Amino acid sequence: MKSSFRFRIDLSGFWEFKLDPRNEGEPKEWFRGFDGGEPIYVPSSWNEQNPSWDKYAGIAWYQRRFYVPKELEGKTPWLVFKGAGYHAKVWLNGVFLGEHEGSFTEFRLDASKALKAGDWNLLVVRIDNRLSLDRIPPGRALNVTAFDFFPYGGIHRPVYLEFTSGNYIDELIVVTDHRGSLKVEVSVGGPRVECDVVVKLRDRLFREVFKDKARCVDGKAVLERKLEGIRPWSPEDPYLYTLHVELVVGGQVVDGVEERIGFRSVEVKDGKILLNGRPVFLKGFGRHEDFPVTGKHLPGAVLVRDYFLMKKIGANSFRTSHYPYSDEHLDLADEMGFLVILETPVCLSGLGRLLPEEEELRKWFKNPEILAKAKRMAEEMIKQHRNRPSVIMYSVVNEPPSHLEECAEFIKELAEHVRKLDPTKPITFASNRRSEDKALKYVDVISLNFYYGWYSEWGDIEAGVEQLKKEVEKVHALFPEKPIIITEYGAGAITGQHSDPPLMWSEEYQAEFLRRYTEELARKEYIYGLHIWNFSDFRTPETPWRTILNRKGVFTRDRQPKLSAYIVRKLFNSIPTFRDQSS
Repeated sequence: MKSSFRFRIDLSGFWEFKLDPRNEGEPKEWFRGFDGGEPIYVPSSWNEQNPSWDKYAGIAWYQRRFYVPKELEGKTPWLVFKGAGYHAKVWLNGVFLGEHEGSFTEFRLDASKALKAGDWNLLVVRIDNRLSLDRIPPGRALNVTAFDFFPYGGIHRPVYLEFTSGNYIDELIVVTDHRGSLKVEVSVGGPRVECDVVVKLRDRLFREVFKDKARCVDGKAVLERKLEGIRPWSPEDPYLYTLHVELVVGGQVVDGVEERIGFRSVEVKDGKILLNGRPVFLKGFGRHEDFPVTGKHLPGAVLVRDYFLMKKIGANSFRTSHYPYSDEHLDLADEMGFLVILETPVCLSGLGRLLPEEEELRKWFKNPEILAKAKRMAEEMIKQHRNRPSVIMYSVVNEPPSHLEECAEFIKELAEHVRKLDPTKPITFASNRRSEDKALKYVDVISLNFYYGWYSEWGDIEAGVEQLKKEVEKVHALFPEKPIIITEYGAGAITGQHSDPPLMWSEEYQAEFLRRYTEELARKEYIYGLHIWNFSDFRTPETPWRTILNRKGVFTRDRQPKLSAYIVRKLFNSIPTFRDQSS
């Protein structure tokens, strides 16, 4: 939720920063303020801002002072972190406010007991970015992880102080369809009082097209209406409305929030993915939030360039591999008409390398604390992003060892939890176990990752394509009623490396790999999406099979095209977004 009603103090900018490799900060009470800090910029990961911090995966401290006007006394202050971690502990003026686990979801802390209005305040944050097997995603050390992206640490996303009245809008759930149905559910925080909510809808020119109100009952209000003349949201016409919700207590407006919403429907039916009742084909990429120096923070200008590059290349969708993305990232998806598969941080691609003994691997999935943590992270993700028209599907895990029954049961429970939280969207997960996968029966859409011709059959694209065709047909035969998305396929290319004939790591090999895969897969009637791995090169842990970066990007890390970008552009632009269109 956004709010133009609430007063906000932005805490972006230069902070003080101090490493704590011996974990001595808390015993020495650094939370009351520390000496010897160095400059750091927030929001951004710490690693690449200073070469001496680059390979640090441990505990570090942030602090900054800010002033709060006297006029805000009596308001309820909330410290809001849009993304920090892996594990954050927060103190204000030496008073502990709370903690949060996970780098990629919003958390907010009530600062009432510590904030001083009309005075300067000291905010101190302890970040613990150590790797361990009980964290999500898991790892053992900086370069020994279950995931193939760099484990950046820090305050990656914006931080601000927000003020509400004693009663405030705590949660807003919006459900629409392309025929004009609108359902608004409001949860009210604070002491129970008699209240109303006023709902207003404005079009893109900010003209009011609807207004009504509902009474609060036990801290909740629900309003359902069927609206006429509504313009549906779609990739071809991403029309957004602004929904304003005001909380009225004693005849006075005491809080207000707004969401940009679109009227659209998503369902899986008869082996098809339907958007607004039409069979839709997803063409796009896996992405990462990764950029030089800023790490896991993608500056706004970079995001704008990314979206225009994706538009130019003919993409209409992406998966938030392998964690939920920032508000700014998904704001542009809403605005520019991209379809998003929103993925939890449960990325387990290399878990088998960390736990090579099968019994230990099975035990990991039977740990109730791990499942509870995954459920909580999924819940935070859904609460933050469920109202977006761009989000059409949830992916609950990436590349799990789901040939094991224990893993399949873990996925089943996580998928059921997500379905209860938001029954309006299909569920999937990205599988690299394919026909051996025991969890595909628990999801609505099958998502498959293939690298034949790269990690196997290497150097022989045609042999890889033949193996691809056999395997995808096997999966379809097992689940003929379910649509399939190919959520990853790709090959690495070192920029400027050329070869005739195409040899591995050359730009020509990558381009030919993507051409052959795309041509073969796009013609299969049961496949409803192709996502190339990856949009751009991104940093990874150091391993013998990575050259600092994962180089499967169609664009370089600084967003310049490789040869494959021109090939993909021609292919994607020849595939219509809706399968009831002619190409």
